[in-house]
Amino acid sequence: MPDVTYLAKYSPFKSFDGNDLEALGSVGEEKAIKKDELVFDEDSKGDSMYILKTGAVKILKKVKSQENTIAVLNPGEFFGEMALLDGLPRSAAVRATTDSEILQITLEGYQKLRREKPHTALKLMDIIIKVLSNRLRQANKNLEVISFWIE
Repeated sequence: MPDVTYLAKYSPFKSFDGNDLEALGSVGEEKAIKKDELVFDEDSKGDSMYILKTGAVKILKKVKSQENTIAVLNPGEFFGEMALLDGLPRSAAVRATTDSEILQITLEGYQKLRREKPHTALKLMDIIIKVLSNRLRQANKNLEVISFWIE
């Protein structure tokens, strides 16, 4: 079981106490990723979310066959979380920009967390919802800027 106490220093996980961190660690698996390694590709099956422990990753989206970086994530941030919500194929690709370490939480692991530690699962879902909401608001602002320059 990985030690995930490092998460407590990152703002999204400040509400997690020792029991929550232990529960999250019990369903997670740490993985090492090399620089330029693909974590997952756009349109691949979504079955896990990932929390960045060390390093950095970039989120990539293809538009008209052109791969574009839409975000760079750093330690304490997570990605792939929509797989826990909808089970649909990945909407973007993720590639490591440096040697990195990630905590993988599979859909099966999250379902186990919901059964055995529902309070912790609810805290995790609250974090996911807040981050998704912020990302959507930022995307909306970006569209406003783009439409201003197009008009």
